[in-house]
Amino acid sequence: MSISTRLNSSPEDLPVYLTIDVGPTDAVMGHGHAAAPSWEVTFQGLESLFKTIPFLEQQIQRALPVTWFVRADRFIHHQFGDRLAIINRFLDNMGKLIHDDGHELGWMPQLPSGQANGIMYEDLLNTCQAVRSIVPTLNSVRMGDCYHDNTSMQVLNQLGIRFDSSALPGRVKHDAGWCMDWQKTPQFAYHPCHDDYRLAGHPAMDILEVPLSVAPILAPYDSVALLRYLNPCYGTDIWSQGFNELIATAPYMVLILHPDELVSRNTPGHPLVSYSQETLINNILNMIDRASLLGRKISFQTIGHFNPANQFTIY
Repeated sequence: MSISTRLNSSPEDLPVYLTIDVGPTDAVMGHGHAAAPSWEVTFQGLESLFKTIPFLEQQIQRALPVTWFVRADRFIHHQFGDRLAIINRFLDNMGKLIHDDGHELGWMPQLPSGQANGIMYEDLLNTCQAVRSIVPTLNSVRMGDCYHDNTSMQVLNQLGIRFDSSALPGRVKHDAGWCMDWQKTPQFAYHPCHDDYRLAGHPAMDILEVPLSVAPILAPYDSVALLRYLNPCYGTDIWSQGFNELIATAPYMVLILHPDELVSRNTPGHPLVSYSQETLINNILNMIDRASLLGRKISFQTIGHFNPANQFTIY
């Protein structure tokens, strides 16, 4: 089975899915889950986003709905005594934006590799039930650290999750506690094979994998460019490396950022990230302008409204 990307809608249209992972501060740097991480800068970033998103909507004269992937799992329970603690705090801070402006609340469970011994899979079942008690329309999931294996994808499929957006096509990591394998994964959406979550095939699952958009990006510490996801909180030069070609050719783009990346800091952070609200705004505006120069109009959509019939055909 092969996948052929086909634009059934107007080729001038460019759907963009802005996704925000609500995890602990500096989650992309440490990938440590045993200790109790800090969340305060994450919620400072959420306060900034509460203002930034409406400001951007005024600037671009169109809606900017976001899919928010919020952590809920046994690690949250161990830290706060309630696996829904972060989702509840998120809704206290962002609930009005979510309910009034067409945003989507998704779920981000943490299932680190090496500990998936049955108990962790059971936690997916228990936590999903808890999340659905407050998000009955739950459709979309992103796994923490973008980790999946066959069983975790099968469990989400059994739970009736419609969309997973965890894949980083072409990337494999086994270092510093961060393990994932998406080496064989296509760039665009597919129904995972029951026997290999990374590929389309028979028998296929009902769940649709909507990979993050990736592009070759050269970090300051790289000797060669690596496939990396597109994050509008990157520094401007890094950001422009990634989106130029995709804007011209992609049927859609899936972006990702983390709330703490909007908060300025005195200590060093990740060298790709600007830690600037202003940079996020300028990067989004520059992306829209670049698309317009290429004759394409960006519309922002949520993962839960992803329409595979208009984006790709599976043969």
